Amino acid sequence: EDLKKLYRIAGVEGKHVAFLFGDNHIVSEAFVEDINNLLNSGEITGLFASDERERIFAEIREWAVNSGVEETRDAMWRAFISRVRDNLHCVLC
Repeated sequence: EDLKKLYRIAGVEGKHVAFLFGDNHIVSEAFVEDINNLLNSGEITGLFASDERERIFAEIREWAVNSGVEETRDAMWRAFISRVRDNLHCVLC
């Protein structure tokens, strides 16, 4: 849930945000895999359910259109992830 909040701040609101990740936050190997995906591609598979994605599309539609993004789900999702990658900064400690 915390990662979802950070994605929404970075991708929907377009604000810079830092994610501080210490070794004491490792509760499962799956979480390390999620962080790896975040660092490599910016996308964590399965983080958002389809209804949550639809809300994101509705919330970023105006920004996306003004930025010249096609109004397709794929194009808007790529734009959202790109915006997350630009605004979400990870600090590993």
